[in-house]
Amino acid sequence: MAAAGIEPPGAASPPDAARPSAAPPPGSAIRGPLSIAEIYRRSLKPKDLRFNNWVCRPLAAVFVYVLRPTPVTPNQVTFLSLLVSLLSAATLLLWRDRIGLGVAAALVYLAFVLDCVDGQLARITGKTSEVGSYLDFLVDEIKAVTLIAAIGGRLAWDGAPALGLAMDGTVFWLAAALLGVTVAASGMALTTFMRRPEYFEATTGQKAVRVAGFTRFEEPKPAAPPSLVRTIVRLPLRLLEETGKLVLHYPAWFYVPALLGRIEWFFVPYVLAHAMYLGRSALVVLIKLGR
Repeated sequence: MAAAGIEPPGAASPPDAARPSAAPPPGSAIRGPLSIAEIYRRSLKPKDLRFNNWVCRPLAAVFVYVLRPTPVTPNQVTFLSLLVSLLSAATLLLWRDRIGLGVAAALVYLAFVLDCVDGQLARITGKTSEVGSYLDFLVDEIKAVTLIAAIGGRLAWDGAPALGLAMDGTVFWLAAALLGVTVAASGMALTTFMRRPEYFEATTGQKAVRVAGFTRFEEPKPAAPPSLVRTIVRLPLRLLEETGKLVLHYPAWFYVPALLGRIEWFFVPYVLAHAMYLGRSALVVLIKLGR
């Protein structure tokens, strides 16, 4: 790790004497000093991308260490993350050369690091809240829509080739940007609907109990584990879903096509992943509510 005092996942833990004797109650501030390494360890999640754990969370831990004793709030960090993301979109649209792409990629990375900071700062300072979780979700969706619009506008402005189609590049990419924004925004609206407690209770028959720190609810446990045949049949769909999740997590790979100067290599699969998510979610809602 680049920052001093930060250990990678799986590294040896410090002696028990170096840790708090007891975990604080949920939602309360953590008392006493915390090192950057301890803040980093507290930020790790069991099922997270290596990119997040090894590239983003170490720097986020440094930010949390610096901000912890200050009056800066998690919500203010969330808004700062949005501002940086909007700057990256403006850079994509207005600074249309390879250097501009590199700067935009750096700003996308910084915006995501700040996205990691707000939640961890909230947990350490005891400032977690439901409205903060929804604000974080809202800002993430705004970032995604503006990213699609900025890339589509850049490609249209440059008159990039229409992926081998016999049509004007400017018209093609403007249409692609409009379609991408519509698909992404529709998927986000559908997600908001599916995370309503009324929808959860109507489709599960159970009272909605929110998962702490998230905008989703505790799913009912299945009565029995799925059969081997069902697992095998669902395997290709599961692989497709996991691939889609990876593509939608754009901070983990946006920089690759950006640094190669082929931003369309990001735009096309990213919009397709949003379209797949929209189709899957719409089908689930249709099946559950269309009976």
